[in-house]
Amino acid sequence: MFTLKRRHRESAAIGALALLGSLFMAQPAQAATSYEDDACSSTSNKYCFEIYYNSRGETTGYSYSSCFIANQSIPDHYGYSPNGVTLVRYIYRGGVDKLPNPGCTGAEGSGQAIKNNAASVANNECSVSNRVYYNSGYQGTSQTFSPGCGSYWPATNLKAELKNENASHKRI
Repeated sequence: MFTLKRRHRESAAIGALALLGSLFMAQPAQAATSYEDDACSSTSNKYCFEIYYNSRGETTGYSYSSCFIANQSIPDHYGYSPNGVTLVRYIYRGGVDKLPNPGCTGAEGSGQAIKNNAASVANNECSVSNRVYYNSGYQGTSQTFSPGCGSYWPATNLKAELKNENASHKRI
């Protein structure tokens, strides 16, 4: 009888462990995803660093395509999670008409992720240079862009090593 009770307790314990194991192996709840195309706090987004989907035009000097704008360093162009549940993805947006640079008005690339999709940039910040990096976390090959101070600053194509291989940018 002692052996039967012991086996019954062992079976119950094994069953409880199996139940706990199945609960921990369950699929996690899906995280909410939102999209951000504007990380600039400048009034009317006039003094921002602009990252373009397309290369600059040979005759105009502007990149008529969608853009992402910021006046802050972005350590990962993929995006971030502010709370471990929500995912914020950085994307290009077309038709931005409140910027001083006419190039942000194009629609090509709108909705695409900015990570590894940039071809050119324009720096409309007044006293801050911006540097684009190959890797996230401000690592790897980079290219620096001088300030243009809210003017109709022409876009600059990314060098070959960074074109469509951009993962972060930093204000310096």
